[in-house]
Amino acid sequence: MAQPAFVGTSPRESDGVLDVPLVPAGRAPGEWLLLGLARSLALFPWRARAAFGAFAAWFAGTLLRVRRAHVEACLVRAGLDPRAARGMYGSLGAGLIELLWLANRRTDISPWVTFDEAARRSLDEIRQRRRGVVIAASHTGNWDLAACAVARELPLVVVTKRLRVRFLDAFWQRTRAARGVRLVEPRGALRSAHSQLQKGGAVAMMLDQVPARRRHGVRGSFLGATAWLDKTPATVAARSGAPLLVAAGRRLPNGTHVISTLATFEPPARADAAWIEATTREATAALERFICAHPTSWLWLHRRWKEPPLE
Repeated sequence: MAQPAFVGTSPRESDGVLDVPLVPAGRAPGEWLLLGLARSLALFPWRARAAFGAFAAWFAGTLLRVRRAHVEACLVRAGLDPRAARGMYGSLGAGLIELLWLANRRTDISPWVTFDEAARRSLDEIRQRRRGVVIAASHTGNWDLAACAVARELPLVVVTKRLRVRFLDAFWQRTRAARGVRLVEPRGALRSAHSQLQKGGAVAMMLDQVPARRRHGVRGSFLGATAWLDKTPATVAARSGAPLLVAAGRRLPNGTHVISTLATFEPPARADAAWIEATTREATAALERFICAHPTSWLWLHRRWKEPPLE
């Protein structure tokens, strides 16, 4: 009997780490359905998969108009063409198909993801110096595919949130874990991050989300409006002494992906609160320039400008 493309129990929580043993048990019916879709998708040529992604994008962005007014208003406020919304939904639809595609462990992702010269140089330097690095990641391109590509290069911990739909969350987390990505929830993340950095690995944290708490953020500007900027990546870099690398990805017209290094920040020997705040603003500005240059690459669906909770 053929084995499923990916097997595993439901994630367990231990000190904030999602522990995902690869054994064939514990799946919800919805997760088995997604696995069946993933296995079926593998039977189609790439052009057909791209068509499925285009249909998903049309369904969500044009027929259902999921947050379409929000997306277009944010584009206009940033001084960008609101017609870029169509490309963003297209990228999101393609990303959904790519996530299913990733669930087939036999799939080789190396032909589909490359690193630009600056990113490749950063990876080589990290390996040569056996030095940890904090990656300020973002919802650009296919961020899951980018994480899996980085995990092929060096040990990677990703600080992640759970999805509200439990079977979808289990599928998402397990798919990434099967590709060598170690997943850490925000609770307990600092301890796990410090351990990873000491061993010369990488820790990825999202730069483009609203901070979990107001004390974790600093007020600044982002894409045409005042926003709370998350200080966590810069704080981890300051406390560990590891460099902070701002990275972003984008999908090229031929369907492949390229990961770019936008900026690198070296913390001083005694990085203080002023350095953390200044670096957070500069890192966010580097990401903002990338988004303005490639507006269809970022997930404008986010309610990015809301107020974070006090505690």
